[in-house]
Amino acid sequence: MPLYHYTSLDTFLKYIMPSKTLRTNSLAQMNDPRESHEWAFGSINLPLEELFPGYYSEKTHIDCQFKFGQMVKDRFQVICFSGANKKGWDNEMMWAHYGDRHKGVCLEFDEGKLLAAVNYASPDIKYQVRNVNYEQKRKKKPWINWDRKISHEENFTNFLEVLSDDTVFSKSHFWELEDEKRIIFFNERDYLFIPFDSALTAVHIGLGIPKSQHDEIFNVVSGFGIKLYVMIYDNNNYKRWSLTKKDHQWWTTDE
Repeated sequence: MPLYHYTSLDTFLKYIMPSKTLRTNSLAQMNDPRESHEWAFGSINLPLEELFPGYYSEKTHIDCQFKFGQMVKDRFQVICFSGANKKGWDNEMMWAHYGDRHKGVCLEFDEGKLLAAVNYASPDIKYQVRNVNYEQKRKKKPWINWDRKISHEENFTNFLEVLSDDTVFSKSHFWELEDEKRIIFFNERDYLFIPFDSALTAVHIGLGIPKSQHDEIFNVVSGFGIKLYVMIYDNNNYKRWSLTKKDHQWWTTDE
């Protein structure tokens, strides 16, 4: 199944293709207020006095709850894709918001090959791949059960995956047009660089990219078996035309 990742042309040319990797983002960099807003959780046995020694008191209790929420948020790393249920490359909103206002590119990945590359490069990293659930109201509030018999790190490992269902795989119905699927990496506090090897199968060139830059895009993907498409806007719909180069001439073919 294909996955679609929107990005600017500059990021694609300078970072993604030279390194052959996708970089994760932290939840603090997401646009959804559920993720960018401060977090606090209901909890049982949460040892705030141990987590914030020398700072925790009755006066700082609420502040420490939010500090703990930030600790939780900082332990998720995310890569976002479109195309969970629809085509993915013709999403006008995604082109506008994440494709540099139609001047960027939409990258098509083979999901199976991408996950195989993740498993090979980082076999010990725990992650999940799931469609985002869009609901107007939460079914339940996230809750943390802290086990004082095990270490702090073991506790984080145990409850992050449970929390993810409501905290990172759930968004309000206003975001439904993103048609999002996510790869979530658990208990990772630093950015990850995920190799995609042969998983990148196609590059869709945005409407706003001038033809003079097609050669630059062609040169960085040449030899890797990556298809090129140029986006066409016709009758209020996106179409993609296959873009090939032969004898120094560009040729387009309507799919």
